[in-house]
Amino acid sequence: MEEPKAKIYSILEKIAAGMGAQSCNFSVEKPKDTAHGDFSSNIAMALFRGPVGSLPPASARSRLTGMRAVGSPSSAATPLALAKEIVDELGSQPDFEKIEAVAPGFINFYLSKKYLQSQVKNIIGKGDEYGSSTLGKGKKASVEFVSANPTGPLHIGNARGGPLGDTIANVLAKAGYQITREYLHNDVGGQVDRLGETIYFTLHPDQKPAEYEMQYLGEYIKELSEQVKDELEDNQDDLSQEQFIEKAGKVAVELMLVEILKDCEAMGIKFDKVRKESDLRKEVPQVLVKIKKALKENDGAQWFAPNDEFLKDRETVVQKSDGQFTYFASDIVYHNEKMSANDVVVDVLGANHSGHVPRLKAVVKALGFNPDNLRVTLYQWVRLKRGEEVVKMSKRAGNFVTAKEVLDEVGKDAFRFFLLTPKSSTHMDFDLELAKKRASDNPVFYVQYACSRISSIFARIKNDELRIKNDVDLSLLKTEEEISLIRHLLKLPYLVEEVVKSLEVNPLTTYALEIANLFHKFYETQMVISKDEKLTQARLALLKATQITLKNTLSLLGVSAPEHM
Repeated sequence: MEEPKAKIYSILEKIAAGMGAQSCNFSVEKPKDTAHGDFSSNIAMALFRGPVGSLPPASARSRLTGMRAVGSPSSAATPLALAKEIVDELGSQPDFEKIEAVAPGFINFYLSKKYLQSQVKNIIGKGDEYGSSTLGKGKKASVEFVSANPTGPLHIGNARGGPLGDTIANVLAKAGYQITREYLHNDVGGQVDRLGETIYFTLHPDQKPAEYEMQYLGEYIKELSEQVKDELEDNQDDLSQEQFIEKAGKVAVELMLVEILKDCEAMGIKFDKVRKESDLRKEVPQVLVKIKKALKENDGAQWFAPNDEFLKDRETVVQKSDGQFTYFASDIVYHNEKMSANDVVVDVLGANHSGHVPRLKAVVKALGFNPDNLRVTLYQWVRLKRGEEVVKMSKRAGNFVTAKEVLDEVGKDAFRFFLLTPKSSTHMDFDLELAKKRASDNPVFYVQYACSRISSIFARIKNDELRIKNDVDLSLLKTEEEISLIRHLLKLPYLVEEVVKSLEVNPLTTYALEIANLFHKFYETQMVISKDEKLTQARLALLKATQITLKNTLSLLGVSAPEHM
């Protein structure tokens, strides 16, 4: 059975070609509001505009293969009039209950009950693969995310990028891409030196100059200092102050990396590759040769400034006047590496890095890659609350709340679901009390309760009844609650493709809530197990399809689908 969106596109493409519009750029989309149909097309508006803002000539529009001509300058004075003529020409179509033209010129397609009913078995047959797409088949994608400052514990602000990047990677994998999850470890630079100094003066407070201000605060510094001391125990007496500071900084960031990756693992995240900036720096000279024409000397330093547009942007200095390479130089090497190995590269960054995006795009272009293949998604900060009360700073971290503290309190599932619910580009309030609440106003509980409810129904029946029979009569699924639920179940494959295109994952949490809500309504109004064996079988099939869809959606979000709660 041909997928309906592809079928609609194929039919409309023939109409456009028959009208002489060989390159008509129209779309077939799934409306957010099902009142506007299961699919909607703007073909009438695209045809009405034409390639230069008008309809193709009438003589061209009369050459319809197997159809009469539609839409002439006299009969189609508006896009809506043209849409109505196209609808008349389409007539009745298999799999569609209704096709209608609406202002200002859209054509809406409504799937038939028979088609919707038939798809329940299709979902069951696909199982864990349901929702998959072939958009990225044969392609590779890299997703780099978290990449936190290595001088302290992972805080809740940076942690928002964890579930976001991991879910983007999950969705890309669902769409057929071969995925590499990457973490950049910034293990060199001034911040590492400052951390080494802080550790040295924490261990030797009597040597700290009166005017020196410790850059890093919090109880973790005391713990970290003791760990560094243990690591350097064998030769620390032979080290000068300068040598100790240098080694302490290097050891400390490696120790912090271990802790950060542990926190990521507690979030359900495992990286395929951890790239160290110290290694990237070694490759800077050979990579800079590739963009030699884009480098300019200014104030004794080397700047990345193709066409001179970044000459006043000090963030694009690649080599300082003292000969030292910068973080940006490492970025150039890293993106050359990622772009060389992948068809798509995704960077997940905090919104404070928004100004860095144009620089990265320009670098990718200078390196000879298509800048459209570098996709950057930005996320805003998180404020923690308990009801109406804003949560204070962490004692351990000194000036922020750690991700571990929140994870320990609310658990992985609520942590991820809550962070993924708002659009990534908006600031968010994370309510710790709500995240722990076992009630329907807690969104993750509400969704997981639907999973548990379905499992409990299957647990009540015998194994032979649990098996969905091949001859199950799905035409018995005809109540409003059943049809609405099926209609929503069919959205998942399209939603996966939308997320691949937008990299906005919050529609997945909205979708999970919608499915849970429709299931709860169905369960509370219809009896699943009854004396009517055929109806019971049909409804069990619907529950199985719902269970699969919810589980697959939650899997993309990195959230569990529990059988018991």
